[in-house]
Amino acid sequence: MRPAGQYADSWKYAQIGLELAAGVLLGFWGGYWLDKKLGTLPWLTLAGAASGLTAGFYLVAVQLFPEGEGKR
Repeated sequence: MRPAGQYADSWKYAQIGLELAAGVLLGFWGGYWLDKKLGTLPWLTLAGAASGLTAGFYLVAVQLFPEGEGKR
């Protein structure tokens, strides 16, 4: 019989990876959509992917380093 929380860390890290990937993909898709509408390909696609990556890293940092932990 496995302990109830055995996979808790695995799910936590899987969630972090999915949040990072989702941020990049949503930013890429949004930038690509705007590029097609405005005819500015590839600039908004790159900007969207970069902003998605930034947002993804922010979410990773919030998950890994919760506020208040480790402060004296």
